[in-house]
Amino acid sequence: MLTEPEDKKVNDAINKLNSQEYVGVLNNLASSVMKQTISAPNEATVASIFERELYYFVKKEFDITLNIEKEVTSQDLAIHNFKGRIDAITTNLVIEYKKPEKLRKDKDIRKAQTQLSDYLKQLRKNNENYFGIITDGSFYVSVYFIKDNLKYDAIRQIDGVFFITLIKSILGTNKKQLVSRNIIDDFSLEGHSVSELSNLQKELFRCLNNETKSEKVLMLFDEWMDIFHLSFNDDGKSNTIMERRDSLSKVLGVPIENNEQEYQGLFALQTAYAILVKCFALKIIPKIGFNSDIVYFSDLLEQSPNNIKKLFSQVEDGYTFNASNIINLIEGDFFSWYLDDSIWSESIAQSIKSILVKINSYSDASLSYQFETLDLFKELYMNVMPQPVRKAFGEVFTPDWLADNVVTTCLEMIDNEQWTFLDPTSGSGTFVFKAIEKIVERLLLDGRSNKYILEQILSRVHGIDLSPLSVLTARVSFLLAIRPFIDDNNMEIEIPIYLGDSARLPLITKFNDKSFVSYSIATRQGDINLTLPLSFVESPDFVRTVRQWQMLVKAEHVDLLSNAIKKQFACDEDINHFEKEILSFSNQLVSLHKKNWDGIWIKVITNFILPARIKNIDIIAGNPPWVKWENLPSMYANKIKNVAGERELFSKKNKGLGGGINLNLAALISNVTADNWLSNEGVQAFLMPDTFLNSDSYEGWRNFPSTKENSMFLARIDDWSNSGSPFKPVQEKFLTYFIVKNPYSSTLVKYNKKFPKGMNILDINSNKSWRDVKKYFSKEKGLLVQLSDSSNRFSRIYNATLDDVEKLKLLYGQNDYKPRQGVELTPREVYVFEKDDDGTYRNLDIKGTKIKPNHFEKLKFEKNIIRPLLQSKQIGAFSIKNRDNIQYGFYPYDEKADIIPMGALADKYPTMLNYLLEQKEFIDKQSERSKTMSRGSEFYALSKVGSYTSFKYAVAFRDNTKMVASFIDNSKDGMIPVKHAPFISVDKNGIPLTKDEAKYLTGVMNMPIVNTYFKTTYSYRSFSINFDMMIPKYKKNKFQKEIVKLVTFALNSNNENEKKEISKQIEFLYFDMLDEMGKGR
Repeated sequence: MLTEPEDKKVNDAINKLNSQEYVGVLNNLASSVMKQTISAPNEATVASIFERELYYFVKKEFDITLNIEKEVTSQDLAIHNFKGRIDAITTNLVIEYKKPEKLRKDKDIRKAQTQLSDYLKQLRKNNENYFGIITDGSFYVSVYFIKDNLKYDAIRQIDGVFFITLIKSILGTNKKQLVSRNIIDDFSLEGHSVSELSNLQKELFRCLNNETKSEKVLMLFDEWMDIFHLSFNDDGKSNTIMERRDSLSKVLGVPIENNEQEYQGLFALQTAYAILVKCFALKIIPKIGFNSDIVYFSDLLEQSPNNIKKLFSQVEDGYTFNASNIINLIEGDFFSWYLDDSIWSESIAQSIKSILVKINSYSDASLSYQFETLDLFKELYMNVMPQPVRKAFGEVFTPDWLADNVVTTCLEMIDNEQWTFLDPTSGSGTFVFKAIEKIVERLLLDGRSNKYILEQILSRVHGIDLSPLSVLTARVSFLLAIRPFIDDNNMEIEIPIYLGDSARLPLITKFNDKSFVSYSIATRQGDINLTLPLSFVESPDFVRTVRQWQMLVKAEHVDLLSNAIKKQFACDEDINHFEKEILSFSNQLVSLHKKNWDGIWIKVITNFILPARIKNIDIIAGNPPWVKWENLPSMYANKIKNVAGERELFSKKNKGLGGGINLNLAALISNVTADNWLSNEGVQAFLMPDTFLNSDSYEGWRNFPSTKENSMFLARIDDWSNSGSPFKPVQEKFLTYFIVKNPYSSTLVKYNKKFPKGMNILDINSNKSWRDVKKYFSKEKGLLVQLSDSSNRFSRIYNATLDDVEKLKLLYGQNDYKPRQGVELTPREVYVFEKDDDGTYRNLDIKGTKIKPNHFEKLKFEKNIIRPLLQSKQIGAFSIKNRDNIQYGFYPYDEKADIIPMGALADKYPTMLNYLLEQKEFIDKQSERSKTMSRGSEFYALSKVGSYTSFKYAVAFRDNTKMVASFIDNSKDGMIPVKHAPFISVDKNGIPLTKDEAKYLTGVMNMPIVNTYFKTTYSYRSFSINFDMMIPKYKKNKFQKEIVKLVTFALNSNNENEKKEISKQIEFLYFDMLDEMGKGR
């Protein structure tokens, strides 16, 4: 590594090379090299002259002695089986020398390119990206990767610009490439007992935990809590909260014991990460330009703590980047509180300076070569933010190869070379950068100029996210992605990543034949409302003009501010119509500024308005948050429920697992964005749970409602249910849903993993492109069908003929029986018991659970208060299995399902009541949702209980994995079905089943076609119990009586093959019965 004085020399040299004056000086160097090498007899002489002149120049100009590695082999590179000998290599650059006549003919140039490209490919296999140059001292050829393809530039004469690039790369020999792997090594908390980032996190948390905080710090903290929908009223009882606190305690090195400490810890972690990303942003921009003394990144290392504060105040204000003509990079966020006088300290300054020193060790040359675009900070965020924290915020990061697959498939479905792209929940930008890669790859191969490529990216690719931290990360990564194409430092660049809510878009209204954009933001100090002309929002001056308004807010002059806003309205009539709102908006902002609550709001609300620019997008792709409606914070759910209600997205069926209104936020975002932004010829592609295809909760979503009279269709499903869980540790099955606005023949494709021995999904996820991993998946085509005209559920059918499909369609119809859920015994560790040989009981002792109730053995309970439980593991084909493994449960209800009051429990079951009182604190830890579903007001009340729970005869079946059903004769045992053991004990009119009726239902539910129906229509994890399957009421017709006989025979058989044959016979009888009823085959 370089010493500190040498490092300063290198930084000074690179800064000088960035100035225009050195181009002329280096043109002279180029002329000198060309003169001497033009008659060189061999490549060794070319190399000698080239390097001698270069060494002399760098020593003379910068007082630096160069040290290029020469004649490098596999042993030097530490790469096993590397073939060949590289003439010269640096951190980012491979140089091959040729004697002059060997770069004159096309055949010789191609041969030299092949040799160099072979070296680059071998280096790339070792996860090293290099830029290659072949030169004879007069001319040079560049070779480099554009994503997975090698690009060969045309032969050019060496000149001053060539030597600037070359010298900058060589000076970076002792610096690191700016790639994700190196960033993780430097800043990840894993494996680092102490790191620059860790020190900053702990110091920020200490400051937040201190009582002396200013009003502004408290405001930013409160508003941050609001935007992440956090509340001190959270009861702190869920397992996820406990996991989150444990993980924060480890990171911060102190106990986290309450909500306030937890949220302060989260705020500290996110702020430290935000500061780190902003430091990288300073590294990426061409010039910092704070003042005449601080022009380049390395100048920051010489600054005092006070100067560091001043400089970062300009960073947070956005001035630094605006001065560099980078607009909308950092425009005010919730993470600037560390600069407040009540917080700032020399310790914070030193932590930031340590981060700057570490970042300075990265090579600047990495920023100028056209390497593949990467979501640079995604893996860092996953390493510095504990997994339970990311889980709590619904942050699931898409593997690069999977995002690449989605974007690639979209491109195959559209016919538009100038396609536009949007990820409406862009997170750190994974899908955005895949879209950029596709544009860059195509245009570089077409030989387009840097300026043209830059303009195409900025005009065609957009991202939106609700998280300020994700938006910051994506913007800085976006800047890094376009940095190689910024030749003109005077060109104004607006980063098209917006802070916004894709579930609640800006409202477009009409007045006086003109369009206006309105948005409202809720703050602790009241709602802020703003309406502006759409033409102004769409203008290129919008962001800069808003920044000028911010200065007027600081001047605390309401009239000046309101007049400045009015100037954007076309006529007096428009001004008069909106004047009241404009004046209110101006008064609010000035008032907030006076209270020290200002600084971000004008920037926040204008960012939320900016998505109004977006229209007619050809590809809308991403991975929206898979958050169920019931898990949304109530404040946010109330904001967006009207949007879902107006679109009729809530199911009209108040039934199903979790209820018919158990909508997912992803469904709302999918519908809103496709309806508003998708072009007529475009495609939306979202990764979402597989339950969207068939659950009652998504009946409204599957209607694809529109508020703009658009028609929308499900064009394709890519099924990843057998792909090896790419989101590991998240195991939820998911699909890619492709939605279009024109009728499209529905396609179903399933990707099945075929990993070699020793390879797992984590190995697959280390790959960046679909091209690299598709060999590890087989592709299976299937049929995507709706089996009934009365239901909009979709079924996924594989290895089936059209005749099989028609047979499945016959199953659809009216079910004359009412399935019910099993009783919910929560917490199981309290309410479920095992019975010992001596007749006593012990409550479950389950390892690894967060709730640890008192464990008792040798319990002797009164009769009838404990009942045998029917669990899913007991349900077999036709009859109950595992009878030796029966568990018992507390059931405090009579036959009418009325709860036994505590007084009666004390009289009749004193031992049980005493046990319950011993466990009361653990019973109270169940969620509020569970409590509201309970039947009865006593603290021991259970949920999913009804008069149907006590029965004489029933059929019970599994609600996941594989459909099998068991006949239940409860005339003696009094078993209680529990969770995952749904059952039918009554018909749809509430009449209890007879014994033969229960057998008849058992036979129907065990038919092979029924298993196929459930497997193709529902997620294997959760079958709906409200299936639209034709089960006629038992009326003792000849087919039903024959089915009862066959079931009776099966109940007395222990031969599984015999039972399978009986199931097939029952299926024939069933369809014959439908024939006679007129349904027909």
